[in-house]
Amino acid sequence: MGINKLIKDLQRQLSKGEKKGKASLDRIDDLLGELKQKEKKLERKLDKEKNSSERKHLKLELKIVRVQLKKGKVRRAELAKKLK
Repeated sequence: MGINKLIKDLQRQLSKGEKKGKASLDRIDDLLGELKQKEKKLERKLDKEKNSSERKHLKLELKIVRVQLKKGKVRRAELAKKLK
């Protein structure tokens, strides 16, 4: 799944998380795991890349993924707290 699709799906799950409950938390965990894998993959690509413009592009993608991971983790914690 591409980064954009993962991010959109994560945002959708986070926004409707309160309505769905536990099932939504599980799906959010899955999406956060996939984003974490994308982050690691981008880091490996960045380490190997020599082209400066491609490195810049990879750094931007990596930054986006990290921000989304951070936002997703915070929101997931909020949802888990509300559901208790």
